[in-house]
Amino acid sequence: MHKGKRGAVCLALVMGLVLGMSGCGSAGSESMPDLSGLGEITACTREKASGTRASFDDLLGLDSESESLTVAVSTEEMASKVGESEGAIGYLTKEAAGEGLKTLTINGKAVDDSKYPLTRKLYLAYQDNLSDLGKEFVTYATGKGQEIVGKSFETVGSAGTFLSLKPSGTLTIGGSSSEAPVMEELAKAYMEINPNARITVETTDSGDGINGAMQGTYQLGMSSREPKDYEKSLLTFTAVAKDRIAVVVPEANPLTDITVEKLRNIYSGSYTNWTDLTKG
Repeated sequence: MHKGKRGAVCLALVMGLVLGMSGCGSAGSESMPDLSGLGEITACTREKASGTRASFDDLLGLDSESESLTVAVSTEEMASKVGESEGAIGYLTKEAAGEGLKTLTINGKAVDDSKYPLTRKLYLAYQDNLSDLGKEFVTYATGKGQEIVGKSFETVGSAGTFLSLKPSGTLTIGGSSSEAPVMEELAKAYMEINPNARITVETTDSGDGINGAMQGTYQLGMSSREPKDYEKSLLTFTAVAKDRIAVVVPEANPLTDITVEKLRNIYSGSYTNWTDLTKG
């Protein structure tokens, strides 16, 4: 090839690469909406004993949290706090993301995607001396009751046939507010099968559910976080469902997707204004 032609080809290739890189950068900036009108970020979190908070922090790999986080003491309060502030962001079980809230995709994955990164298990925790009624209810919840679980959550077992021995007694279940609604449905359905049983479900948080199971306040404690080693040495933890933690903002927020890294920066306090999300 003639030297002149070879030089022209090389120059064209270089220009093509430069333009291609420029195009990629431009596309990246165009994918981020204008967030300048939102101002400061109001990052909402759950109380320290919440299993949802523990799971969220663990899944983000969050080592330290901002001191300016807005605390919500229940799933319902979280939805309310996010909905009432234009610059708010929060998280809750995906089933609770109701009217007025928008669920963000994470790393481009929707909350129902099999590769969605914020997934956890919901547990029942109990002592070794669990009553016959308690044991049968756990069997029901992880077996036939999975038909009910599957209406709201991902199942952890198959819904096979179930034959109750109809043990008598009372059963108190308490803990996680994320888990309580489906547990109430399971308790109601089980008591129709076994009219000798009296089951009550108390909604608090995962920390209280685990402590209650240890102390005997609850025969079954509900927990929406992974158990700690010392807790596993004192209690049995049986998974009853899988759940997705949805990250939510008000519907008026133009953002549709956020990365795990940027979520971590928000909750660590590194990002304090919505325009910070355009960094990097």
